[in-house]
Amino acid sequence: MMWFWVILSSAALGSFANVMIYRLPLMILTEDGESKVNLALPASHCPNCLTPLKWWHNMPLLSFILLRRRCAICHASISWRYFIVELGTISLAVLCIWQWGWTLSALACFVFLFFLWTLAWVDALSFLLPDVLTLLLLWLGLLYHAMFVPARLGEAVFAAAFGYVLLYVVYTLHHALTGRQGLGFGDMKLLAAIGAWLGVAAIANVLIVACVLAFGYVIFLKIKIKQLHGRMVPFGPFLAAAATLVLVTEFDFGRWLVGYL
Repeated sequence: MMWFWVILSSAALGSFANVMIYRLPLMILTEDGESKVNLALPASHCPNCLTPLKWWHNMPLLSFILLRRRCAICHASISWRYFIVELGTISLAVLCIWQWGWTLSALACFVFLFFLWTLAWVDALSFLLPDVLTLLLLWLGLLYHAMFVPARLGEAVFAAAFGYVLLYVVYTLHHALTGRQGLGFGDMKLLAAIGAWLGVAAIANVLIVACVLAFGYVIFLKIKIKQLHGRMVPFGPFLAAAATLVLVTEFDFGRWLVGYL
């Protein structure tokens, strides 16, 4: 019975993640500063025909399958992203319970990974890392340590500051040498949030893994499309993926790399 509620609640959170992935960039990019879109309004609707969805058209996973990936009204295709985000959120919940059991740590880790999962999608699709998510994730990490691991609160605060300053220095040096922005301020805030959750030692591991993943992705793109000039690659998804790997595996990638070299 417990697993039923875990799957149901995480599927609902996955559905809400889809709302944030679609709407937060619209709210940020509205030119007049007064967006007519927020996380609650307008009601869920087909982005093609704008018809409001019935509740049975909006059930996580099930509606996607039963509607055969098409709008019930205009029959326009529904992006696979909706299904993948919801299934991924359920998978994260199952992973956390499998890794840490039915504990507070499992719940905290799920919250952390859920934010990373959502932020990765937002950045991948819009090149944005909204403050409402990155800063909330940072404060939740500090609050978790203050309430449940007070002995490590000082380290969490220092790690958050260190993560932000580290990427800011990289950003400044890259801009001075090339005249271009290699990173965004959202990346700095995201690494600060990761530091608030995982601590100082994890920052090096996260950056190593993120850089390796990003480098591999760039090589893949270069082989696939031959030309990368002027093409932007968001760094947020790689930071999120790296933090997930570091948290779940607890592997010291930095020490392994030093030993290998």
